Amino acid sequence: MTSVRVSVVIPSFNHAQFIAQAVQSVLTQTEEDLELIVVDDGSQDNTLEVLAAFDDPRMKIIVQENRGAHAAINRGLALANGRFLAILNSDDLYSPQRLERLTQLLESEPDVSLAGSYIEVIDAHGRPQGIKEGYHTLEPWPLEKPHLSFRQGSDLRAALLTENYFATTSNFVMRREWFERIGPFRPLRYTHDWDFALRAALASRVALLPEPLLKYRIHGANTIRENQAAMIFEICWCLAVHLPHHVADRAWFTAEPRFRRVEQLLHSIYTFGCDRVLNVMLMQDLSSNIHEALQLLDPQDKSRQTYIAYITQKLSQASPAHRINSTHARIHLRSAINRIRGLFS
Repeated sequence: MTSVRVSVVIPSFNHAQFIAQAVQSVLTQTEEDLELIVVDDGSQDNTLEVLAAFDDPRMKIIVQENRGAHAAINRGLALANGRFLAILNSDDLYSPQRLERLTQLLESEPDVSLAGSYIEVIDAHGRPQGIKEGYHTLEPWPLEKPHLSFRQGSDLRAALLTENYFATTSNFVMRREWFERIGPFRPLRYTHDWDFALRAALASRVALLPEPLLKYRIHGANTIRENQAAMIFEICWCLAVHLPHHVADRAWFTAEPRFRRVEQLLHSIYTFGCDRVLNVMLMQDLSSNIHEALQLLDPQDKSRQTYIAYITQKLSQASPAHRINSTHARIHLRSAINRIRGLFS
């Protein structure tokens, strides 16, 4: 088995119009010691024809039946030979120096379990829409008092409890040994990236380079737009699974006065008006029973169906502030001149 410096996995599904640009952005990196593994997850468009046009020995294509992005990513990472592992979704783009810059960071700071960067948001045609500077800009949802929340300050771990500021698995680069410790991506359709980032933050330190080294594309077919109730269910699931572990870490929790941590939690946790769902999940003690937590991810699970039915009802009754629509999905455009409200991964 030949070792390379970096392995990049592209999970591909029905992005024939974008994937050539994604592949090209990997193959033209300033870091040339890499392999690219494209795992096509049952595309029904001409994605495979587009991929077949590439002739680069560093690239391999794996085809599987549709099993979801998490499964495609896990399969690609299982085949990877690199000392560093990276992911790029098939509609996004790397900036030319991304892998070089982030692997340098990981080499100099080996205790970093997961690294990412600021993000340049682009539209379907590649036109710039704004820069997401971690959790400081383009927030995914409004908080009543953000100055009292984890968005205030420089604690990356704390801010991750408020939102997934990595925004996408395309923003993930890590050392192989940390991936092996954290474990594979779980079968979440909308929040598999947030779940993984929360596990990484619990395992060690996460880092974010203050440079826009990733181009994240928004368009009409973004996965996050599909099923609002299921997305909220997964948000509550992630919080129920991870909040107790983070709060139980006494060293982290007491780094600030207790009253301050309580205040931050009160003003940081956002569930689109579905606090009761989170409360019931917390009472199920999912954080200490991962088997039961994973059962809830089975579409046939009765408890899951009950949760989603309740969320659906709440959404039908919700005020506009708690509804998710096309503007609340990954990007919320506040005006017609591309002022972005936020994005979520």
